[in-house]
Amino acid sequence: MEDSFRLLLSVIMMLIAFRNISPYKFNIKEYIIMGLTIEFIYISLFLFDPRLAPIAVYFTPVFFLYKKNNKIIRSFILQIVVCLLIVFIDTFTSSIFSKIFGHNLFLSTLGYYSTILVIDIIVYFLSKFIGKLLMRYYDFIFENYKSKYLILINIMLVLTFGLFYVNTNWIDFSTNSPLAAKTGISFTIYGIIMVIICSSLFFISKKEEKFKYKQIQLDNLEQYTNNLENLYMDMRKFRHDYINIISSMAAFIEEKDIKGLEEHFNKNIYPLNNEMNKNNYKLGLLKNIKLPQIKGLISGKVIHAQELGIDIIIDIVEPITIIKMDIIDLSRCLGIILDNAIESALESEKKVIDIALINKINSVILVVANTFSGDIPALSKLFKDGFSTKGENRGLGLSNCKDMIGKYKNISLDTSITDVQFIQEITVSNK
Repeated sequence: MEDSFRLLLSVIMMLIAFRNISPYKFNIKEYIIMGLTIEFIYISLFLFDPRLAPIAVYFTPVFFLYKKNNKIIRSFILQIVVCLLIVFIDTFTSSIFSKIFGHNLFLSTLGYYSTILVIDIIVYFLSKFIGKLLMRYYDFIFENYKSKYLILINIMLVLTFGLFYVNTNWIDFSTNSPLAAKTGISFTIYGIIMVIICSSLFFISKKEEKFKYKQIQLDNLEQYTNNLENLYMDMRKFRHDYINIISSMAAFIEEKDIKGLEEHFNKNIYPLNNEMNKNNYKLGLLKNIKLPQIKGLISGKVIHAQELGIDIIIDIVEPITIIKMDIIDLSRCLGIILDNAIESALESEKKVIDIALINKINSVILVVANTFSGDIPALSKLFKDGFSTKGENRGLGLSNCKDMIGKYKNISLDTSITDVQFIQEITVSNK
């Protein structure tokens, strides 16, 4: 009976940490089912081999996580973080208490449950803190999970978990094993060192990603500048040829050759109107964007779309001087939306993208609307992680965009579809 109650306490402790750390939310019914499943598997494995029983507590939640996100490695790593947190706190607290009160503390019922209560409280608050950190860097972690630094962190977590599992559940059954003489202090020291190394690798990876992002922004600005230089040269050429154009019409006028003038105008003069209105000149409409990173991003996407034969309509009437959203998050989200718009418009018949930045009294509205071909899936599917109409590994964009915007209370993303356009509208409150 007492063993069953201790198992129940262990399961509750794990579920508390799991709930605080996991970015995927479960309802009460799912937690009850998860807890009962853990206990059933634990008892079954315990009857077979007691050393295998903890696997139920460690890995059963992975199945429930996988049902939420369809990512087995992500689910596995998240649960390992939960388990390592509990192991470190349990080992460290038990070690400290045994040093202060002696080993006999755990032999008494009051001492044992008092220690468990303290461990539960520490697990609750520390897991809350880790959960907030994970949500803060959620987009970065899962957008860059193939980074060599994050891969190394995952390997360290898996190896550390394996080490602790073997030492805790298997070495104790070995006789005269030097590893059986483990102490809570050595585990804690190892844990602190691992946290320092993993944190260092993480921030190195984040710094490297910021550097890559800044390089992309510089490339966009360089492309924008080059395009403006080409525009200036085109204007100079046109100004130089203007007199010759007028002179070419004079002979027809003198001879009163109206038919010849009409033919000459339609063949040689009128096409210059199209030249004057070619897409390069539309970049001048971006002058009202006073945020260089956003101007560089949009100009780069506009130039790319023009090269693909897409007609761009830009509407930015008033200066845009402030958008209260992290510039990296805004650039990533806007980049995802523009890339999707270009890809969709390219497959349509009309090939048109409308870009508007509207300055309100207390907010800024960013609108991207594009033509499309065929049927657009239900909006509820478009924002699901992994969903794509373009095949595998193509469905992270809109899901990541939605997650990024979800971190901000002052920002909303509205999506709508008409007969001819797919419209994405980001509203940023600048209050």
